[in-house]
Amino acid sequence: MAILKTDAITMKFGGLTAVNEFNLNVEQGEIVAVIGPNGAGKTTAFNMITGVYRPTEGHIYFDDKKITGLKPHTITKYGMARTFQNIRLFKELSVLENVVIANHLHLKTNLIQAILGNTYPDILDVLWMPKYKREEKKILEKSHMLLEKVGLIDLKDEKANSLPYGLQRKLEIARALATNPRLLLLDEPAAGMNPKETNDLTNFIRQIRDDFNLTILLIEHHMQVVMDISDRIYVLDYGINIAEGNPYEIQNNDRVIQAYLGVAEDA
Repeated sequence: MAILKTDAITMKFGGLTAVNEFNLNVEQGEIVAVIGPNGAGKTTAFNMITGVYRPTEGHIYFDDKKITGLKPHTITKYGMARTFQNIRLFKELSVLENVVIANHLHLKTNLIQAILGNTYPDILDVLWMPKYKREEKKILEKSHMLLEKVGLIDLKDEKANSLPYGLQRKLEIARALATNPRLLLLDEPAAGMNPKETNDLTNFIRQIRDDFNLTILLIEHHMQVVMDISDRIYVLDYGINIAEGNPYEIQNNDRVIQAYLGVAEDA
């Protein structure tokens, strides 16, 4: 069953068409990659799917619900999370604090309660503090569990910016997992990684897909990662989807080789 579907989504910036009538279908439990040269429209497609951009044309469906034009925080509440090409951690906060903050999307204690509590602390103590403390306790337990799952529990008190690059990527993913996603979008997760970190990441993505019952959609330039991990691959070139298929089909597609993977000099 499709968890994500796009219907001819198009994004125009003035006279430039960044993505043109892109049709994407992601089945539940799949790992699907979107590849293409720099400027092919991959991140623009991600930004439309996650609500950063509203498509100029076309529609997006998540779990059969039309989400076209919804705000990113609303889409996240529906069960979609993403990471970014440039890591966006709270670098001066601890590893644990980064994950705790992400959990607050589902905190049931609302803003009015918080404002009243600050103005009338006795009311908060009597009416809401027990509920708030229970929720905070659950969030803390869940954050510890996530860090245990991703192998960062021993570093929970370290500042985020003190972690090696590969572990910062894991922390960013752990923070996305804290929002309880069913669909996780990864924007170039292997960017800047050395070969060992890249290999660890490939295994890690498979692990979280299985452990958290996720569907994963990723953008990636590292072809070894893409070919090793993907069930299916979409290829964009100048905003147009030029190919779709499994890794073997994509590796042997002449149009893809010309547009992205390159051709031998004697071809």
